[in-house]
Amino acid sequence: MTDDRSTDRYAEWAGHILFTTLMIVGVANTLADEGTHIGVLVCAGVFAAWYALGAVFSALGKRELVVPWVLILTAGWITLSVVSADFVWIAFVVAMLCWHFLPRGVAVAVTILVAATAVTATRVSTGGFSVGGVIGPLIGIATAVAVTEAFGRIAAMVDERDRLVDELITTRAQLAARERDAGVLAERERLGGEIHDGTGQSLASIIMLLRAATSPTAPPEQRTAHTETALETAQTALTESRRFLRGLDGPESHPEGLSHALAEQVAAASEDGIRVIFAEHGSPATLSERVQVALQRTVQEALLNVRRHAHADAAAVTLTYLPDEVHVDVVDDGVGIDGVGMDPENPPPTDDDAPGSGFGLRAMRARIRTCGGELTVESAPGDGTTIHASVPIERHR
Repeated sequence: MTDDRSTDRYAEWAGHILFTTLMIVGVANTLADEGTHIGVLVCAGVFAAWYALGAVFSALGKRELVVPWVLILTAGWITLSVVSADFVWIAFVVAMLCWHFLPRGVAVAVTILVAATAVTATRVSTGGFSVGGVIGPLIGIATAVAVTEAFGRIAAMVDERDRLVDELITTRAQLAARERDAGVLAERERLGGEIHDGTGQSLASIIMLLRAATSPTAPPEQRTAHTETALETAQTALTESRRFLRGLDGPESHPEGLSHALAEQVAAASEDGIRVIFAEHGSPATLSERVQVALQRTVQEALLNVRRHAHADAAAVTLTYLPDEVHVDVVDDGVGIDGVGMDPENPPPTDDDAPGSGFGLRAMRARIRTCGGELTVESAPGDGTTIHASVPIERHR
């Protein structure tokens, strides 16, 4: 009766209607009896006023006042029933209020007292005990208690359902916010990888080529070759940038397959002064464009690191086809990467021109993982670097 939900308000008004009806019946029976009944009517008026006061408490949500109100109301009803048995049936309302508001142990004791009072008052009014006079009040009070208990459990279930719904809504909102944040981070990582692997690598190559072309010790024909290569690289970077801005995910795969793409990358790296060899093992398998691009990017980044950081004399790129996987290895005899061999998941944070600056390795690893594969880096100072990428074939047919 103290909750603001509509179901409780309906039950509250139903209780008020039942109480009013039983009071009217009791007053009517009292007036129908012969004799003066001023004392009974006064007691009934005081009892009704006290009930009305409790109804106000309930409507105002003053829960702390309801328990003493119910106890006093019960005592008032017992007094009224002793004065006149015409009001004995109000025991149903009193029992419901006791069971609803009082602590369970107190409610049981008070309900038993109400039942005993109802049976006694019925005996007095009928002049003796009878089966109907005993069973009638007991069944009525038991029914009132059962209905109140059932309603309380239903109300508790509704409250629990509402709580779970609120928690579900809150959880869904939190998950949606986390998914949005994760999407933003993933897109930021993807854009960073595209810029780093595409335009960034092209600009790094152009800078190295132009430095070689402007070297005073370089022969004229080598200067011309480096300048032309830098121009071609710039054109390629521009094309990839335009494709990237149109929403495509990086470069297209090589039309003749992964082997030709890696062979061309190895040839280009060899022209820059590092001896790089390419080897292929196994029977070539059909790979999805996403897998081919990821492996091309991985080798491209690895060879760029060899040129920029490794100070290597030679390197090797190996493409191996297994029944269920394709493997790519890039091995060099350079200075190695300090710390990567010990913890490949966390390369040491250094500046962009130092060996092992973290973004390139993270971008390679992220690309391979999006294809369901794995990338490992094994390196130690002075012992070269090995980058190994493996991608399942079955998942990308």
